[in-house]
Amino acid sequence: MPPLPSPWPRNALSACAFTFDLDAETLWMARGVNEPVALSQGRYGPAEAMPLILDTLGAASIRASFFIPAWVASHYPDTVKAIVAGGHEVGCHGDEHERVSDLPPEREEQILVKSVEVLTALTGRRPLGYRAPAWQVSASTLGLLVKHGFDYSSNFMDRLRPYLHPPVDGRALVEIPVSWVLDDAPYFMFTGQRSIQAPGPVLQGWLTEFAGIAEVHGMTNFTFHPQIIGRPSRLACLRELIDHVRHTPRVWIATLGEIAGHWRTRPAPGERAG
Repeated sequence: MPPLPSPWPRNALSACAFTFDLDAETLWMARGVNEPVALSQGRYGPAEAMPLILDTLGAASIRASFFIPAWVASHYPDTVKAIVAGGHEVGCHGDEHERVSDLPPEREEQILVKSVEVLTALTGRRPLGYRAPAWQVSASTLGLLVKHGFDYSSNFMDRLRPYLHPPVDGRALVEIPVSWVLDDAPYFMFTGQRSIQAPGPVLQGWLTEFAGIAEVHGMTNFTFHPQIIGRPSRLACLRELIDHVRHTPRVWIATLGEIAGHWRTRPAPGERAG
């Protein structure tokens, strides 16, 4: 079956987004870790990595999407303000990186409301995007997102392009799919049970995946964690990746909010909901 005609604006053949989950200490707290040295790995994200990442994005004139737990935003407000000052999008990502799929609906809703309130107060704009911690949603998540006015979710792994979820109360969320193969954590996050991979082969894998997605007019949704991708050797990898994408002809680089807005108003030819 031939690929669908390209659905992207600006005469683009594919789309690409650079996204970051600024988990800081919550990445470890959610695992029950309270040992000071382990937690310091998380602090590396806002303390050292974020200025380097923002400089890298600024030098490339790229606006990214950052998903930030409410706990992190409250503890690192200056970092959130720097993200906004750089023209980047901020979306919700839980409170303390809790496993949403384990929560009762009322608790999940409380956390969602808190996240919206905290991020709105710091950024001056209401977040429209939601990424569940570890991409683990519950049976209630999509309905809660519609109820609280979200525009898109970035959690599911079933397509190479965005799509519309079945409507809830007359409104459909845009889904912007993700994939573990485009995430830095499986390759670089050290847990004591998983070895750390060298940046070079990982970069080559990302470039090959990007090329394959572009070939079918899809959308590449890179997901990074500042505490992981912000180490110098991996930051060099990120810079090379960004440079490659920027110099690939007819690629629309955008925030997830921009991609969701485009998809809602101009869905792909032949696209169906669900």
